[in-house]
This record gives sequence, structure tokens and C-alpha cells, in this order.
Amino acid sequence: MAELHDTMHEEPKTDDALDEEIEEMRIKVLEMEEKLKGQQTELAEGAKEEEGEGGDDTASIYIGQVDYHCTPDELATHFAECGTVKRVTILCDKLSGHPKGYAYMEFEDPASVDKAVILHDSLLKGRKIKVSPKRTNYPGVTMMKGKGKGKGAFKGYKGWWDMSMYSSAFSPYAAGGKGKGKGKKGWYAS
Repeated sequence: MAELHDTMHEEPKTDDALDEEIEEMRIKVLEMEEKLKGQQTELAEGAKEEEGEGGDDTASIYIGQVDYHCTPDELATHFAECGTVKRVTILCDKLSGHPKGYAYMEFEDPASVDKAVILHDSLLKGRKIKVSPKRTNYPGVTMMKGKGKGKGAFKGYKGWWDMSMYSSAFSPYAAGGKGKGKGKKGWYAS
């Protein structure tokens, strides 16, 4: 308690002491800003390297309807006449590890994509394969229209018995219907 009392009655700092404290804080802020700039440039350089490793979509194709037992080497030999194959990726299911039936192929030269598209509907291991240029996915851009909610005729109703024109005819609890309880049996009961 005595310490708290001492700090409360501390004499105010002089202008020189305040100026020195402000100068120290300003220097710390400048050091932190320089450190932040260095980290941001490192992140930007890392992102550029990752983009380079990911490949160029203009030099890549999508291959659909691929046989489940097809290997990357078989795909590369099938498309070898189109150009030099840089990479073949056959996508597999995460849980089972089985191929999904489609693949991506990257060429050294983007002009090879046009040659590869000519092989659309060609046979590979007894199956017609689908070949198209790989499309680039942009974050935040979707192909869907709207939010996926339909605007049907009955939107907003709680059920088929809630519609006013049908409520008395189809509702299980309407007059003469088979309602809850053991009261009235219906219009035929006396």
C-alpha cells in the first residue's frame, strides 16, 4: 500500500525527461516499422516463388475421363507428340487414395496446349478422354448465379396444409378430419 501511495505523490517529470522518453519511443516505433517492412518483403518474395512453383495455367490442360489405372507416364507418352511435358498430376481422393478420374498436365511451352486440345475425345486405355485448357481460379470469383435459393411458388409457406385455398380440404386437422383427441368423430357421427 505504501508503494501505491508513493507513486501517487510522485513529482511530475520535467520537460527534458518527457522529451527523452518520447524520443526513445519514437526510435522503437521506427525499428518496429523497419522490421515489419523486412517481413513484408520476405512474404512477398515467398509468394512469388510459390507462384512460380505452382506452374503457369496458360501452359496447362485438364484431362477428364481418365482411366483409374492410368499412370502419369502413360499420360505423358499419350501427349508426347504435343510438346515437352513438364508435370502430370492425377488427383486422388484424400480418404481412400483412389484416383478421381481426371488429371492436369503442364507443358514447357504454352503453344503445346493448342496441340493437346486436338486430342479431345481420343482413346486412352479404352476410354474417350476429355481435354480442355486449364482454367484459372481467381479467389472470390464464382461461376454460380445468386445464392442458390429458388423462388418457387410456395416459398414462404410452412407446409402444404398452410395454404389457405387448400387448408380445409387437405389438412389432417381440418373439420371432419382425423384430428387429435377423442371428441367428434366426423360428419357421419351423430
